[in-house]
Amino acid sequence: MRSAALFDSAMAGLQSAQAGMMVTSQNVTGSSVEGYVRRTSNPRINGMSPTSIDLSGTSFAVEGFSRYFDSLLQGQVLSQQSKTTYTQTLVQAVTPLDAMLTDPATSLAAALGNFFNAAGSIANEPNNFAYQQSLIGTARQVADRIRGMAEVLGQISNNASRALADVMNQANTLTPQLASVNAKIRAAATPGLAYPSADLLDERDRIVAKLQDLVGGTTNINEDGTASYSVSGQHLVDRETANSFANDTGTSPIRNNIPLTGLRIKVASQDSRNPVLIPIVMNAIQQRASNGTPLLDANGNSLMLPGQSVLQDGKAGAYIHLIQTFVPTVQKSIDLLAAQLVRQVNKAVSSTGGAIAPIFGFKSTAAGGLPITSGALLDGLFRPSGTGTDSTYAEIVEAANPQSSHYKTSVDTNLSRPDFDARLFTVVGTFDTSQFINLDSTASAYLEGLREPFSSPLTFITSSIATTVATWKNDNKANEALQKTLNDQKSSITGVNLDEEAANLVKYQQLYNASSKLIQTGRQMFDTLLGMLSS
Repeated sequence: MRSAALFDSAMAGLQSAQAGMMVTSQNVTGSSVEGYVRRTSNPRINGMSPTSIDLSGTSFAVEGFSRYFDSLLQGQVLSQQSKTTYTQTLVQAVTPLDAMLTDPATSLAAALGNFFNAAGSIANEPNNFAYQQSLIGTARQVADRIRGMAEVLGQISNNASRALADVMNQANTLTPQLASVNAKIRAAATPGLAYPSADLLDERDRIVAKLQDLVGGTTNINEDGTASYSVSGQHLVDRETANSFANDTGTSPIRNNIPLTGLRIKVASQDSRNPVLIPIVMNAIQQRASNGTPLLDANGNSLMLPGQSVLQDGKAGAYIHLIQTFVPTVQKSIDLLAAQLVRQVNKAVSSTGGAIAPIFGFKSTAAGGLPITSGALLDGLFRPSGTGTDSTYAEIVEAANPQSSHYKTSVDTNLSRPDFDARLFTVVGTFDTSQFINLDSTASAYLEGLREPFSSPLTFITSSIATTVATWKNDNKANEALQKTLNDQKSSITGVNLDEEAANLVKYQQLYNASSKLIQTGRQMFDTLLGMLSS
C-alpha cells in the first residue's frame, strides 16, 4: 500500500469515527426529546484500487445522516392516534353524566321509585300527614335530579363548544408552522445533499402528530420530504400552502358560541382576496327523488339524510359528535320525560272526579308568567298527528331524532321549545293541607300505578346512555391497546436504546484511536526516513 493511501485510509477512519460519535451523542441527547427519531451516519466508499497491482488502498467518506424511519408504520400510528384521541375525549367528556346514573345518591331511577312508593303509602292511609309531606318531598327529589341531569348535559355541551373552538384555534397555529417547515425542507433539498435535515423532518412529524391529535385527518409524506395534511379529502396543508378554520364570515379566531353549521374551512386563493369557505358540519336534509319529489316512508314521514361532519376523528370529531348528536338526543329524552311527568301526574283525580292540585310543572319562560302544568302545548307534544291518541314515548323520541328515518320536523320543533326544557322542570305542589284536598286513595293509587308506564322511558334513558358510554369505553380500551402496540413497534425502529448507543460509542472510539495510531505510526516512519536522509 502506498503511503498516500495509508494516510487517506487513516483520515477516512478519523472522519467516520467523528461522524459516528457525533450522531451517537445526538441520539443520547435526543432520547429525552418527544418525537426524536434515531439517526445514523451514512458512510460510502470513497475510492478503491482499480487493479490488484495498484495497491492504493480503500477509503470511506461520510455522505450524510439518515433517520430510522418507517413511513408505513408512521402512517398507521398517526391514524390510530386520531381514533384513540376521539374515544378518549368522548369518555372523559361524559364521565360526570355516567357517574350521576350509577351513583344511588344522584340516580333518577331511585328518586322516581321513592315518589311512587310515597304515593302507594298515601293510597293505604290517605289522611296520613307524614305520608303527604313525603310525597312532595320525593317529588322535589325527582325534580332536582331531572334538572341535575339536564344541567350536566348542558355543561357537557358548553364545555365541548369551548374545547372545539380551542382545538380549531390551536390547529390554525399549527398549519402555517407545517407549511413553513415544508418550505425549509424543500429549500434544503439542494444538489449534493442526499437527505433533508433530520431536525426539520422531526419537527414536521411533531406538527402532523399534533394536528392528527386535534382534528384527525390524514397525513401524506411527499417524495421531497414535505408533508400534506387533509381532512376528509380537503387539504389543510398542501406543501407550502396552509388553509385554516374560520367562522362563517371567514374570520378567526373561532368563537366558542358559534353554531356548528357556522364553522368553515377557509381555503386560501391564489390572489388571497376571495377565499373559498367550505362548511364543516351540514344539517340533515330531506331526501328527494330525481324529479324533486320528497321521499316518504310507509308511514308518510319524510326520509332525511343525516347531517355529516368533515371532522370525524381526533378531539374535534369527538366534540362535534357530542354537540351534534349525543347531547341533543339525551336532552330531548329527558325533556320528554319531564313533560310526561307533568302531564300524567297532574291528571290524577279523586273518587268524586275532582282534580288534584298540580304537583309538577315547568317554570314559565316569560317574566311573571305562570308555570305550565297542563294545556294544549303538552297535548300537542304527545299528539303530534292531531288525533285523540297519544303517541308513545319511544315514538316521539324517534320522531324527534334527525338521524332517524321517522324524523318529523314538527315533533322536533315541539319538543325543542324552550317551554319544555328540563332545566325548568319544577315542583309546583306545596306542603300546605290544601294541596291534598283531592288526593284520596283513588288519586294516590293512580299515581302509584304510573310506576309501570314510566319504567319504559326511564329504562330507555338510562340504558341508552349506559350502552353508549360502555361502547365508548370498550372502543377506547381497544384503541389504547392498539396504539400501544404500534407505538412499541415504532419505538423499536425510531427509538434510542442507550445501551446500544453506548456500545456504538465504544466502537467509534476504538476506530478513532486506531486511525490516530495509524497516522502517528506513519509520522514516525517519515521522521525516521527524514532522519536517515539528513544524517
